[in-house]
Formats: sequence, C-alpha cells, structure tokens
Amino acid sequence: MILCAGEALIDMLPRDTADGPGFYPATGGAVFNTAIALGRLGAPVALHTGLSSDLFGTRLSDALVASGVESRAAISDRPTTLAFVTLTDGQAEYAFYDEGTAGRMLSPEDAPDMTGIDALFIGGISLAVDPCAQAYEALALAHSHLPIMIDPNIRPGFIRDEAAFRARLDRLLGVADIVKLSDEDLHWLGMSPQDVLDHGAHVLCLTEGARGVRAITRAGEVAVPARKVEVVDTVGAGDTFNAGVVTGLYETGALSDDVPPDAALRAALELGVAAAAVTVGRAGANPPRRDEL
Repeated sequence: MILCAGEALIDMLPRDTADGPGFYPATGGAVFNTAIALGRLGAPVALHTGLSSDLFGTRLSDALVASGVESRAAISDRPTTLAFVTLTDGQAEYAFYDEGTAGRMLSPEDAPDMTGIDALFIGGISLAVDPCAQAYEALALAHSHLPIMIDPNIRPGFIRDEAAFRARLDRLLGVADIVKLSDEDLHWLGMSPQDVLDHGAHVLCLTEGARGVRAITRAGEVAVPARKVEVVDTVGAGDTFNAGVVTGLYETGALSDDVPPDAALRAALELGVAAAAVTVGRAGANPPRRDEL
C-alpha cells in the first residue's frame, strides 16, 4: 500500500452565481488530490493528514471513502484549511487560510500506523509550515528504507521562513528516491537536474508545461510529450500526474527499484500525462478513474 502524507483542505473555487461572483467549496490539497487519484487509478492507497471533525472535514473524509482511499488521519476539532482560488487563463493562484487548523497543527506525535505500507508519497504546502512540516519530515526520515516520492509543489507566497524551508528540502531530497519538480520549482530552488540527483534522488520527474515531462536519472533520461487538450483549469493537474507515475511504477514492481528501467519509466510517465490531461479538462481537481483513460 502507498501512504500519501500531506495536506487535505477545501479549495474555494470561483463561480458565477445569480447573485454575482462567488466560491464553490471543493475537496482539495495537493497530497489529498494525489491520494484520490491513486485510488481512482486502482492503486492501494492510504492518506495521513490532519482532518477536522467540522463539516468540511466530513466532506474530505467522505471523498476518501468514495475513491477507495484508506484514512490514517489524525482527527481534531480544529477547523479545516481553506484555499481561495483565483484563475487567470486557467492557471490557478491560491490564498491559504490555515492558522490553527487541523492540518497545520499536525505534530510528529500524530504519526500514523505504518502496517502494510510499501511506499511513501509526501509533499505540498504542508512542507512549508510548522508544526505539520516537522511531522511529515519526521515520517520520511523514520521510514527512509521505503521507496519515497516527494513533490514539494512550491508556493513561494506561502513560505513563511525560506531558509528553514530550503534546509528541510535539502534533508528530504537526501532520502527521496523520486523527486517531482516543475521547471518553475527548479528555477526557484536555483538547482540543476544534476544537483537534485547529487542530493541522493534516483529519478527526477521534471514537468515542463506544454513541452511535457522528462524522467532524468544518472544514466540518461526518458521524455514524454504533453497531450494537446482544451484546458478548463490546472487545479490538481500535477497531483494527478504524480498518482499516474506512482501507479505505473507500482504496478510493474519498479517502484522499489533503485533506478526503474526505461520502459517502466516511460509507461509510468505516459500514465501520468494521460491522467493529468483528463484533469485539466475539468473544473477543479477531479482526477479520472482508470476506465476514463
């Protein structure tokens, strides 16, 4: 089973209503979206996060059940994190409200039951703020023997302490087997693909927008082009891609390989690209089920 560890929140998506502009509350969060996409693609998956017992937390819990995701969440009566989304030509920008929330206040003492866990996926905004960032880092460092994929999904405007965030990423890159970064993430970090590999990663999945994605290893690289689709918005696209990559490697048994064979990498990238192409054609983060591909 794959354990996803990171934020679950409510995306407040812009909507036109009879009374004027408004917002629609949709389940979201980068790691939550990846867990949902994994479940819909047929992978065995669980989610560790901080969930609220409020009405939004209940909606998030129900969504996990509906997509076949096991919850290994820490439940509290703190509120749910909200992310208000602004769309510009389909590209999403976020304003987060997370002070004192169930997700933000997750601590290392809330560590999940790891029974049956074969691989770990972590990332998202949860790596940028404490104490939840400490909890997810501690989980990764304690289980570095497992295959680990990390997507920091960098949101510069959300990072309170840049020096601490960069230091945490340095430590996490040292235990990650697969790192997914966008070209914008790589630029913000001021790193080259070789720098990422030198930190210890075996595979860098570098997404480059309309140009597609490259899986870069010390032995070479595998490239898969993007699909041409009509984009509604990009909410959840990268998260769905991550799920496709993890599912593809898990199904071929290559997720536990130090460096997966090129054929396995290509098939995993293709599954990720195909799943993400469906997601961008829909409003909000709504990953496809396997039979929709």
